[in-house]
Amino acid sequence: MYGEGKAQLVSISSYAGARKDYVQGGGGNTSVKFDDKLMAIKASGYTLGEITPDKGYVTVNYQKILDYYNTVDASADKDFEKESLEVSLGSVELLPGMENKRPSVEVGFHAFLKKCVIHTHAVYANILCCSEEGREIAKNAIKNANIGFVFIPYIDPGFRLTLEVKNAVDKYKAEHGIAPDLIFLENHGVIAHGNSDEEAIAVHEIANNCIKDYLRLDAFPTPRTKGSADGFASDTAYLKDFLARYNADEAYFNALKIYPDQLVYLGGKMGSDIRIQNGEILYTTGEKEAQTIEETLQGVVYVIDMIAKVGLKLRQMDDKGADFINNWESEKYRSQQIK
Repeated sequence: MYGEGKAQLVSISSYAGARKDYVQGGGGNTSVKFDDKLMAIKASGYTLGEITPDKGYVTVNYQKILDYYNTVDASADKDFEKESLEVSLGSVELLPGMENKRPSVEVGFHAFLKKCVIHTHAVYANILCCSEEGREIAKNAIKNANIGFVFIPYIDPGFRLTLEVKNAVDKYKAEHGIAPDLIFLENHGVIAHGNSDEEAIAVHEIANNCIKDYLRLDAFPTPRTKGSADGFASDTAYLKDFLARYNADEAYFNALKIYPDQLVYLGGKMGSDIRIQNGEILYTTGEKEAQTIEETLQGVVYVIDMIAKVGLKLRQMDDKGADFINNWESEKYRSQQIK
């Protein structure tokens, strides 16, 4: 049942999950609409590379999600994050044999987009999303690619982001007659979608390649870890070189507020689970968590380094946005899944 949709979900998930420059650790999410009711979406806690035709995702009745967001009064005085989470969990309709897992925390905006959706934290797109000049560069970088896009200012993930994506897509449709192919999320990531897996992959691939070529970016080094006396350690030369060039210590990383995944996977761990000593980065964690931290660190330092190299100004989240991520139950849940 739903063999074609499952194959499409594996296709877009494997495409993004195989690239550490596109997703790091458990970041990113994908979805495919099976019909006019059921949508398959990555389960929280899984990596994109772990999705198979029978594992790593849940199915939801996305009409329930659409109904909620199309009728909700966002001006009311209530806890919308809690309410929208209850709607998401209540929309789960498991297929036979499917694991009872949470849908991705970003299931809301997936419901409003085309059949196949790829949301990543691609480092190339995030160079634009995490720089003050990103919106203007996006116009120039992909202007000849026949890709329509919107650029959404930073907003808290979850309920508010879903409404903002819906409003931005609706406005673009009103102006152009069609939905934008690509959605840049400031200090967050990028969304590509299409009516097939091939179309969604092409949009994501073309956009990121256009950015790489336009800015003449360095290649993204593969994040690697190795065993150490207390657990694991970084084995990525580029990451160690960054420490030396930027004089980056634990305090340096603790002060960063680049994007949500950096706060989720690195926040509060410097000096405890993560230690920087004599130019080495040490992880007193399990292997999966150590690799997730390594990939996240690598993504963060690459974005910072390339922004500086091409002469742009780094844009960080404000304290309010960072506090939301640090205290959001859904992100605490996601962080625990890598242990």
